[in-house]
Amino acid sequence: MKRTLKLFVYGTLQPHAGTRMAGWVASRQVWAEPASAPGRLQGVRGATGWFPALVPGKGAARVQGTLCVLRLTAGELALLDRYEGREYRRFALSVRTATGRRAVAQTYRWRVPLSTKSPTIARGDFLGWLRASRRRVFSN
Repeated sequence: MKRTLKLFVYGTLQPHAGTRMAGWVASRQVWAEPASAPGRLQGVRGATGWFPALVPGKGAARVQGTLCVLRLTAGELALLDRYEGREYRRFALSVRTATGRRAVAQTYRWRVPLSTKSPTIARGDFLGWLRASRRRVFSN
């Protein structure tokens, strides 16, 4: 049985990120809209490229991403959790869409200590940061 899930994605899961899992998310997408959430992003270097870590931010810091409404089975949600791994924990937060609408959505927040070498991602825009810095997105 499929259920509807509101999911805020800000990195490799964004429908236009160009990764295998972004395609998987897009194939289960009912609706999507640009959105932002409180917090800041740090870059994490993986074996095949970069991915972002969402951490609490100070003041008005915002993370740019996409609010998606997905149709998922319980097994598919478990697959998403496994993809994100132990470094992330799924939790609910308030997001604001580009049109100003507010919604509560699930997202993945980083939960382990970050390296002091993890760069801060300016303006909380992971995909823009990749383009500007000519870094590669993580893929598996």
